[in-house]
Amino acid sequence: MQMQTAAYLPSPSPVILISYQKEPYHYVAIFVNQTRQQAEDSFKQQYNLLPQETYDVKEYKEVESYSVTEDGNLLINGTYK
Repeated sequence: MQMQTAAYLPSPSPVILISYQKEPYHYVAIFVNQTRQQAEDSFKQQYNLLPQETYDVKEYKEVESYSVTEDGNLLINGTYK
């Protein structure tokens, strides 16, 4: 598992991770300082999902820094909501 460069936030913030599998790709989107609804709306608009397509959402609060792994997981210094 390779790590990406860590992102450090200026203050503890909420982070939303959305992952979406569409063979052969796995899409991962990170949203900082947005509500879950704002993040989902932005994600749906960006990827033009069909109504039957699904995605996973994970919410974190008080995140100070994070990294995304190749398999789409989020390593955080903060609290899982």
